[in-house]
Amino acid sequence: MKKILTLIIFILTIISGKAQTIETAEELNIRSKEFLIVSDFKNAVPLFKMAALAGSPEAQYNYGVCFQQGIIVEKNDKKAFDWFVKSSEGGYKDAQFQLALNYAMGGTIVKDDKKAFYWWLKCARQIDPECMYNVISCYKEGIGTNKRIDSMVWWAVKLASLDAPPDLKAINVQIATTRLNLARMYYAGDNVPKDAVKSYLWLLIYNEKKNDFPVAAQKKNIDLIRVLEKNLTDTEKKMAKTEAEKILKRRLVNIQQLYKQQN
Repeated sequence: MKKILTLIIFILTIISGKAQTIETAEELNIRSKEFLIVSDFKNAVPLFKMAALAGSPEAQYNYGVCFQQGIIVEKNDKKAFDWFVKSSEGGYKDAQFQLALNYAMGGTIVKDDKKAFYWWLKCARQIDPECMYNVISCYKEGIGTNKRIDSMVWWAVKLASLDAPPDLKAINVQIATTRLNLARMYYAGDNVPKDAVKSYLWLLIYNEKKNDFPVAAQKKNIDLIRVLEKNLTDTEKKMAKTEAEKILKRRLVNIQQLYKQQN
């Protein structure tokens, strides 16, 4: 009985120690970010290292970036890659993006489209717009995976349904481009059944952030809207608007500017 009690105490001590290690890693990571916010890399980087070694996926990514860019530490792409691997395996999506990019581009490591797709998909499942955009391309072109139009459309709808963040131009363009691509696909019947209502629906959603496109490109899309409207009934147009608002989970706020070009 005494031996059993001793064993239980020993196990509880180990569990308690592990919990403390996880807590310490997070505390170190939080402290490192306090220095990072004010660009105090001299104090941030040692804390990145400590938190990374203690198991913080975010700190592992940040420490990897330090090696990637030569911040405080000597530039070392191999060490950066190794830390990105650890962080990615811990589920940190920014690291998964970097790892996918490494495999897609090659250079430090051997180019591997299958591994790139694996990490794009992992990252995309965490609703990262850039990774989602790349997953769409992979399924469309059959890069690193089998060409699958149904999966391409599924991910395109998922990405196009996101509300564009107000301060991230590159991501806004990817979301708006995906919306426009869906509209054109349904208009032309390209890889999907031809559907004027769905085409119009996605143009209404695209219209919400069309100012991410050059004015000349907007003009062509306005022309397409007018063509569709001539062939749709009032009921169909109303149905498309209702469905668009359902997808965005909000009212359309730019519909009054549907026929206008915006800077």
